Amino acid sequence: MAQDTAHVGAGPATKRPEVVRAKESPVVDPEQVIRAITAIDGGPRVLKLYMEMCARCGTCASQCPVYYGKAEKKYNPVERSDLIRDIYKKHCTTTGKLLGALVGARDYRDGELEAWAEHFYTCTGCRRCATYCPMGIDNSVIARKGRAILEAAGMTPDTMQKVVRISLETGNTDGASPEAFKAAIEFLEEEMKEEHGVDIKIPVDVVGADYFYVPPSGDVLVNPEATTGVAKVFYALGLQDRWTMSSHYFDGANYGLFTGNDADMKADNKPYVEEAKRLGCKVLFMGECGHAYRIMKMMMEPARWWGDLPFTIMNCMEFTAEQIKAGKLQFDKSKNPQPVTYHDPCNFGRSCDIVEEPRIILKASCQDFREMYPNRGENWCCGGGGGLSAMDDIHEFRMTVSGVKKMEQVRATGAKYVAAACSNCKRQLAQLMEYYKEDIAVGGVHDMLSRSILINGKAAKRVDYT
Repeated sequence: MAQDTAHVGAGPATKRPEVVRAKESPVVDPEQVIRAITAIDGGPRVLKLYMEMCARCGTCASQCPVYYGKAEKKYNPVERSDLIRDIYKKHCTTTGKLLGALVGARDYRDGELEAWAEHFYTCTGCRRCATYCPMGIDNSVIARKGRAILEAAGMTPDTMQKVVRISLETGNTDGASPEAFKAAIEFLEEEMKEEHGVDIKIPVDVVGADYFYVPPSGDVLVNPEATTGVAKVFYALGLQDRWTMSSHYFDGANYGLFTGNDADMKADNKPYVEEAKRLGCKVLFMGECGHAYRIMKMMMEPARWWGDLPFTIMNCMEFTAEQIKAGKLQFDKSKNPQPVTYHDPCNFGRSCDIVEEPRIILKASCQDFREMYPNRGENWCCGGGGGLSAMDDIHEFRMTVSGVKKMEQVRATGAKYVAAACSNCKRQLAQLMEYYKEDIAVGGVHDMLSRSILINGKAAKRVDYT
């Protein structure tokens, strides 16, 4: 989609307290909620149009992974959006003021905000509804507005608050120290030497490097083959001394996008921009994380949050696909003989239009690549989008409601490996395979490359990073 509206109508620019919200319900000021909703009238026009244009045709529900999994009224995107839309009508439209309930307008009801957390945190933010809506309404933007109101009232789910707090305090969502990061990098370098018999380095804190690589921290600490794949690409191209990572800033994940708090989102974003400037890089080289790339490339850069940037922003899959098309990388596909399919992360597929690049990589490095249908910008969400994959307290919902369609898609391919360029998707998909007792592995795109790329004419001797 050409226009990214994820930050439209987000919460007030206030910092969250440095403690996780207490379990008791906070006191909610109804006027505060109403002011947040009526502010839409003077805000970005696109969100105002979403308040006025819905034809209630039901198309969004038919294309929603949550409603597909369980066709209950509360999971219908229109019903969810109406929680805000109906109050907006009451206070901001002439017909709503005059006719009230006759046109669906109503006032805020004391205590209803407590139910909003369930409603707005069952939206995966996948934007599939916007792809199919005849009016172009993106219900995920309205859901984010609802989350912003919850955030201002101190009612963001505890897990989400904790992830944001840890990231703002430590620079990464895992809370890992620079020492722990460096130890992980040393381990990966040892493993790559065992695989290939040569020293393949992952440079750290190198000032003057052309490329500053920013993956999600999970691609270093949990599923590291995506990062070893990137390291091998640079080595094979003779660029081993031209890239770097940062021991302090190695996690592009940014949950401020998911909580609706623009101040947190920007606070999480700025240190990476400053680190890129400090390192003097030419390219901020984003890893396999759709929402991280979306924030950097589609939101921060065009909105000029931090002014003109002395570097460009590129995704690692774009770079690798270019090298493959130029014939600069060679592979032994026999190292990946199993059927492989690709799950398009929603942020790459719909918000960033990075869809062909991962396929170029997988087709070059795997013997048997199979598509899910539909795919690319019409893909179905994994069921854990919008930060939901981090919320273990809704695990059953993710397995039996929001993830149902994706499980059906994966099974239909007959694949034994699902590649996903997103740590949130990987977690959700891996849990789906475990829940449904499927013998299907889950990993990244560069993972497959890492196993089959030729280094000095030979592919890796297989190493499991456990």
